[in-house]
Amino acid sequence: MTGPVPLCPTAHGALRYDRHAAGATRRFVRIGLSELAFAAADMSLCLAKDGQTGRFNLIALMALVEPANLFVFGGGFQATYVPRAALLGGFRLHDGGVEGLAIDPADPTIGETGEPLFAQGAPTPLPGRVRTALTEVIADMQAAQALVDRYAALRLIRPLPLSLELAGGGEHDLAGLYTIDEAAMQALPDAALIALHRADALAPAAVMAASLAQTERLRQLHNARFTPAIDRVTLG
Repeated sequence: MTGPVPLCPTAHGALRYDRHAAGATRRFVRIGLSELAFAAADMSLCLAKDGQTGRFNLIALMALVEPANLFVFGGGFQATYVPRAALLGGFRLHDGGVEGLAIDPADPTIGETGEPLFAQGAPTPLPGRVRTALTEVIADMQAAQALVDRYAALRLIRPLPLSLELAGGGEHDLAGLYTIDEAAMQALPDAALIALHRADALAPAAVMAASLAQTERLRQLHNARFTPAIDRVTLG
């Protein structure tokens, strides 16, 4: 299994970028602060711990038990919004590559179809656009990280038990997910709540909590394509 490699016209002159294949193999994806309300229109937004830092990341859940993105079928991403980290999953910033990029050859967006990365040995406008977009996404994720760190400092994060009842009597529990502790937030002193409001930190918490209802859509998407069917999703 190879990792990202610096973008090079000699090695990658024939490669193309197919945005319609974005996120096909991803069960969840990190999102930035500005994406929160858009992603919530389709996906459950929750938190997951970073295995290296121990900090919580803001993520959009795109699958339940299946090894696939439930929103990708019929030739594309079937949602009103596609998280930018999914769109750009085949690229990384790398000073040694053309336009400061590296590519992940294993990502489904990188291959023989789509928009060319090079034309006659020179980069097309695409790599430059991708670098700009990646820089913006990283900054947006850092903003989301700062918000989530604030919740964590106030002990406003709790585990999110998510249990699936499968047709035929089986069960499956999704571990490692977290969400906003609404009871803990309501118990905050007035001064702390006002500070969160002035920092625009209350509305994102409400959006995250409301988005958990989208697990029903994930259940429906699963049942349209996979067996055994999921009879019920229970959130704790």
